[in-house]
Amino acid sequence: MTLTCLYDNPRTLVLGRSENKVLWHPLFEDFARYYGFTPRACQPHRPRTKGKVESGVKYVKRNALAGRRFNSWDELNGWLERWSLEVADLRIHGTTHERPIDRFAHEQLTPLGTRPPYHYQRVQMRQVANDALVMLGAARYSVPVEYVGKTVSVQESATHYEIFHQDRLIARHAKAARHSVVMEPAHYAGLLRAAGNPSPATPPRFDPYFSGFGEVMVRDLKLYEALSQNEGGEAR
Repeated sequence: MTLTCLYDNPRTLVLGRSENKVLWHPLFEDFARYYGFTPRACQPHRPRTKGKVESGVKYVKRNALAGRRFNSWDELNGWLERWSLEVADLRIHGTTHERPIDRFAHEQLTPLGTRPPYHYQRVQMRQVANDALVMLGAARYSVPVEYVGKTVSVQESATHYEIFHQDRLIARHAKAARHSVVMEPAHYAGLLRAAGNPSPATPPRFDPYFSGFGEVMVRDLKLYEALSQNEGGEAR
């Protein structure tokens, strides 16, 4: 890992400038601080500094890849690793006038493997809708129905959403495509009728006085037809 890294003002990293200071994307700035390196951005309208960034790409394309074909990513990566060790690291670098392998020896670079990988996490607050769904990233995800109307916190990783209520994990979903609806059947336990189950023998009685009205009388439809006509047989 190097102490400084130079970037060509990509929009994903550089949000702009204020008083000659670079405004880095907060997530990238946190990433740089975690690994302990200082990011630098090329000066706008100065191709000379931009060339320093692109020259390495040009060198790899012209020296390592030109005229070669690879059958898989593994084959490509294997070749690039051999090329780096046997060619790129042994040449005299045009800027430092040293072999990169010698430069690496006294740079005392810190291996990335000595610290845990950076953990990307984003926390959002949401209110659970009446259908027990939470809107996230243009898609909707379910939570247990008892949390309808409550405010929950959502921790977003690169691949998943974890939904919490008062520090309690209540749902975890893999990220889905935009406009998807992801529903976990267990979140609606007691509300959804299982497939193939017959209807209950008697309807639910929400009114405590329901039983006092007795059964509904069933009449022949001919009786209603007769009542709908007047004495002369004309329809009313």
